[in-house]
Amino acid sequence: MVLGGLGAGALAGAISASLEPASPTGAGPFAGWRAVLSDQTFGRAVGFTIAVTVTATAVATVLAVLLAAVLRRRSPSTRSFTAVPVAVPHLVIAALAVAWIGPGGIVERAFGSVPVTLVGDSLGLGIIAVYVVKETPFLALLVLAALGRDTDRLEEAAAAHGAGRMSRLRHVVVPAAAPALAGGAMIVAAFTLGATEVPYVIGPTRPGTIATYALDATRIDGPLATTHQAAALLVVTALAIVLAGVGAALWRVAHRGART
Repeated sequence: MVLGGLGAGALAGAISASLEPASPTGAGPFAGWRAVLSDQTFGRAVGFTIAVTVTATAVATVLAVLLAAVLRRRSPSTRSFTAVPVAVPHLVIAALAVAWIGPGGIVERAFGSVPVTLVGDSLGLGIIAVYVVKETPFLALLVLAALGRDTDRLEEAAAAHGAGRMSRLRHVVVPAAAPALAGGAMIVAAFTLGATEVPYVIGPTRPGTIATYALDATRIDGPLATTHQAAALLVVTALAIVLAGVGAALWRVAHRGART
């Protein structure tokens, strides 16, 4: 209840800020929204943000399932080593990426050239790579936590009936881990939607993400900054709410499938 009240209050404040008159000439309360939604830079930021979020989340989810399948038979010390990226802030991983593979970085100095351009790539490949490195272990740990002795027994029964490793992964492991994986993937996607650290350090300046667009508005839009920033962040909020609905639906389907 408390968190819900705080969230509702913050949302109401953002809506109020976005409806402030955009200029002292009486342009009206929706002038800020019109300015943001008609801005081509914002339109590109929306498309770029969705593309990066969907791609990073999908790749991290698939790799997390494969990583969890490998780690299940490994020692606790190996699992602990794999979990190291979870405790490292996104900003640190992004900074390390720049230091290693960025222009003038360690790899370029050692070998003379970098085969791929990740830092500042217009497609956001560097941003996606950082999120995949950071979030794959997190999702893999969620999968491992969801797999208990019942899953082991089901795998043994499937193996006794001739199911191979990939078949057991597809029909036993994935359904058992799906509820936790669906929830974790939505957390990753929601974070990616609103984060600014990695896009600023790794990503291209154009196009930016919705979050970086909102942050830039505070520096370049003068007296209109609050209105534009609030409108942009409300778009992020709307996308996050849609993701939450999708995640809840996926969780229900996955939970129902795991129970059957």
